[in-house]
Amino acid sequence: MMDTARLEGLGLQLREDAAGTEAVLDLESSPLVNPVTRAFIPEVTFQVMGDRLIPIAPPAVVGLAPILVGALSDVADIEALLADAFNEHIFHVQRRSAELQVLGLTPRVEPETLELSTEVVDGELAVTLVSDRLGNFRVARVARGKEDLATGGGHTLELSEFRERAALTGYLVALFGEPAARPQAAPVGAGLVRFSDIVEKFGAEALLPPRSSLELLAQLQVEGRPYRFAAARVAGRTFRGLLAGPQGKEWAGRFELDEFPGIVRMVADLLKVPPAAVRLVGPDAPQE
Repeated sequence: MMDTARLEGLGLQLREDAAGTEAVLDLESSPLVNPVTRAFIPEVTFQVMGDRLIPIAPPAVVGLAPILVGALSDVADIEALLADAFNEHIFHVQRRSAELQVLGLTPRVEPETLELSTEVVDGELAVTLVSDRLGNFRVARVARGKEDLATGGGHTLELSEFRERAALTGYLVALFGEPAARPQAAPVGAGLVRFSDIVEKFGAEALLPPRSSLELLAQLQVEGRPYRFAAARVAGRTFRGLLAGPQGKEWAGRFELDEFPGIVRMVADLLKVPPAAVRLVGPDAPQE
């Protein structure tokens, strides 16, 4: 239990409620400023949990890092740590907002909570991404048409790994797209490109510049069930991969091209089935 006398000695006002002890920090002399509303934040309420002070009000500070009481000497230390955490959050909001704009996405900052979000739309699929206080994005909502889909507990992703909007969209479609659906064979000029087309037209000796982007999507059937394997180049010979099946994500991670055993072998290893059970199929292959 935290010594309440020590908290009061640090300049905090204490009060008890059904959830336990709360500590209120008066910021009248050095208030935080909400950068969206321009309103001052004159006080912050913390939940006292052991030796930690967890910000719980107002909404603009909820989710900031807890403050450890042990090393504090006076109220100025609390104010400084709180201001540092708050300013770091604002920095991440600005940084991530700029990255979203580069990708052609619209950043949205909720005025009261300062929560950053955006929506990625592809046809009827709409995926809402929300950033935490450290700039880490998670999938908060997935909808197909008017129907909300299960998101598997909030899939996280690193936005900086996606250099183009198409790469991010393709990744999310592979993760949350209709499991049983496959695009129909595309007519000439509709944008579908096979790797065999590239090799045929440019030759096997053509090179990909070290920092240029590359994304691919392969469709498979494993023991009659549809799967998608997506891969995107991070840099050099490092790729980010994703395997999604009827129940959503099966695997996601990075791999080195030189160590990659091939799609069939990798999927077989991940799903623990023999390679003969994995079949690569084209976008116009019939369903089994």
